[in-house]
Amino acid sequence: MSGQCRVRWAIVASPRGGGITTEVEEKEVATLKDCEAAGSKCHAQADCLQVRNNFTCECRMGYQGNGLLCNDIDECLSGLHRCHSKARCNNNLGSYSCVCINGYVGDGTNCQDINECQKDNGGCHAGCQNLPGSYRCSCQSGFQSNGKSCVDIDECASNTCSLYADCVNTLGSYRCTCNSGFDGNGLTCADLNECNGINECDPSATCINRLGSYECSCLGGFLGDGRLCEDIDECATPNICPSITNCVNTGGSYYCNCGRGYTFNNSKCNDNDECLEDPCSPYANCTNSPGSYSCQCAAGYRGDGFTCVDVDECSLAKQCHSNALCRNVPGSYNCTCQVGYSGEGVIQCIDINECLLDNGGCRNKASCVNNQGSFYCLCQPGYILVNRTLCQDINECEPNNPCGVNEKCKNIDGSYKCPCQVGYYRPASNMDCVDMDECKDNSCHVNATCLNTIGSFTCTCKRGFAGNGTQCEDINECSVEAGFQR
Repeated sequence: MSGQCRVRWAIVASPRGGGITTEVEEKEVATLKDCEAAGSKCHAQADCLQVRNNFTCECRMGYQGNGLLCNDIDECLSGLHRCHSKARCNNNLGSYSCVCINGYVGDGTNCQDINECQKDNGGCHAGCQNLPGSYRCSCQSGFQSNGKSCVDIDECASNTCSLYADCVNTLGSYRCTCNSGFDGNGLTCADLNECNGINECDPSATCINRLGSYECSCLGGFLGDGRLCEDIDECATPNICPSITNCVNTGGSYYCNCGRGYTFNNSKCNDNDECLEDPCSPYANCTNSPGSYSCQCAAGYRGDGFTCVDVDECSLAKQCHSNALCRNVPGSYNCTCQVGYSGEGVIQCIDINECLLDNGGCRNKASCVNNQGSFYCLCQPGYILVNRTLCQDINECEPNNPCGVNEKCKNIDGSYKCPCQVGYYRPASNMDCVDMDECKDNSCHVNATCLNTIGSFTCTCKRGFAGNGTQCEDINECSVEAGFQR
C-alpha cells in the first residue's frame, strides 16, 4: 500500500477516575476498493481509511454519518458557521457561504455599514440620514417624502385654519386669513364688533353686531334701511298738537310748543318755573313770573342779575371809624378797630390804656406811658431801653470816661462815681484829687529815708543799713565777707 497518506488521530478521553488520557491512533487513507474488499461500501461523500489492520468508511468534512451513509451538515442552522451578524449564511453541500446583507459590505465574515449618503446624497431630494444598513431621506418643514423626492404638503387639506378663515396653500407652507368681519391671526379668528368702530350705519340708527357682520336699524322717529335714515315729520300728521300750540318737528321726534315760558303737558300749557334751573348768577335772587322770570343781584353785588360783581364798599364813602380798618368781603364788608383800640369799628373805636394792665409789660426801672392806640416804656435816668419793655443800666464809664484827672470811674446801678486813684485824696468834696504825702505817716523803717512821689512814695535804707526800706538791718562792716581788712 505504498503511496497512501498516513493520518495520525488523537483520541482524548476522560476516565471515570478523573484526569485525561490521550490515545494516538494512526489512520491511512485507503482506496474504496480496499473498504469494499473488507465488506464496507463507503458513501459517495465518505473516504475509506485504514486503521491498523482494519478498513473503515468515514464521512468527509461537511457531512455527518457512519461513512456508509453521509448527510450534509447545515452549518447555518447548527450555528457552526463564522458569518458576521450582518451577513446571510447560505448552506451548500459539504460547506456554506457568507454574504453581507443589503446596506453592508465585506466578505461575509466581516461586514461594515455602507454610508449611502456619501454618494449623490443617497439620491435624496433634501436631507439624507445614514442608518445602520440603510438610510433615510428627510424633507424640510412643509414637505413630505415619497421615498426619494420631497413634495409640498397641502396643509389646507387638513383644515388647519380657523373655521372663520380662508386657507391658501403655498410652497412649503400655508397662509390663513380671517374672513371679513373677523379679526385674528387666521388660526384663531374672533368676531369683529363693527359697532365699536367704523361702520356704515347712519348717525340716527342703531348698530347691531352679528357673527362676522352687523346690521343697522333706524331709531324711532326715523325711516330708512339703517345705512340711510331720514327724519319722520310728525307735524305733517293733522291735529297731532292742540290748536293752542304750534307743532315743532325735531330729529326723530316733535313737540307741541306753547310759547316761551310754558310747557305742553296733559293737553294744556303749563308755566315753567325757570328758577328751578338756576338761570341767574349765584349772587342773585331769581323770581318766577307767568311765562318768564327775573334776576336781581343780592345786596353787596351789582349787575344785570345774570352777572353780579361784588361791590367794594371800602372804596366808597367812609364806612368805618377813623381808627378802624375796612376789609371787603364777598357781598359785604367788615370794620375792625386798629391795634390799640377797642369797639365795634363802625361808630366807636376807643383807645386802650395798655398801662392799666401789668404796667403795660414794662420792666426793671421802666414806667408805662399811654398814647392814642399805643404805649411806650420810659426808663429812669441812668437806664436805657434795650427792647420794647426792658430797661438796662447805662455804663457811663464807657466809652468816654466822665471823671477828672487822677480819678477812677466806677459804674453803679443807674449812675457812676469818680473816687481818687490810689496815692491821691480829695481835700474837699468839690475839689480835684491831689497827691497824698505818704511820708507824713512815716511808713518806712526807722533806719530808712522816705521819699514822696506823685501818687506814691519810696523807702530807702540809710547808709550802713540794708533792706527794702520797710525792713533795714545793720551792715557789719568788720566782717571779712564784707571786703574789709584789719
